[in-house]
Amino acid sequence: MKELLNKYGIKQLGYHVKDLEESAENFSSLLGAGPFVDLGVSEPAVLKYRGQDSGMRSRCALGHLNDVQIELIQVTTDEPDVYKDNGYGLHHVCIWADDVDKVVEEFTAAGVEVAMEMVSGQGLKVVYFDAREQLGCFIECNAPIEQLWQGVKALHQNAGADTPALIPMAALMGGK
Repeated sequence: MKELLNKYGIKQLGYHVKDLEESAENFSSLLGAGPFVDLGVSEPAVLKYRGQDSGMRSRCALGHLNDVQIELIQVTTDEPDVYKDNGYGLHHVCIWADDVDKVVEEFTAAGVEVAMEMVSGQGLKVVYFDAREQLGCFIECNAPIEQLWQGVKALHQNAGADTPALIPMAALMGGK
């Protein structure tokens, strides 16, 4: 697994949280992370948890702490999902790869099983590997989303003392 994580690099730390607003405030006041961009509730086109269809929905927000992207995930349904598998706190490290299917082959060959597969409403394929035995958390893999990553980072770098800890996606896009 070391070779695979070093090959792809870690782009994000994902936290399963009970309350998105409260967590954004805490990450901001305690660590200086954020502001967090509220991406709203996800509506995946496809979601399979351990091979079975799941109707899990979550609300996510992205922020930065210097060069590290932080994702806050609040599950909004009672459906089975990988977030409930690990409780609250650090849930995953995220890697990016142009060929997610190749990463699935590499990790499964290394003995790390797929726990959840999803295709977002926008067509982004996301896979979670269960690396809790090895790392204490999951590994998420998706194709690069560089423009969003850079936009959230720029927001962090340009935030003032009066910038709210949690802001709507429209603020990142130049709206209010």
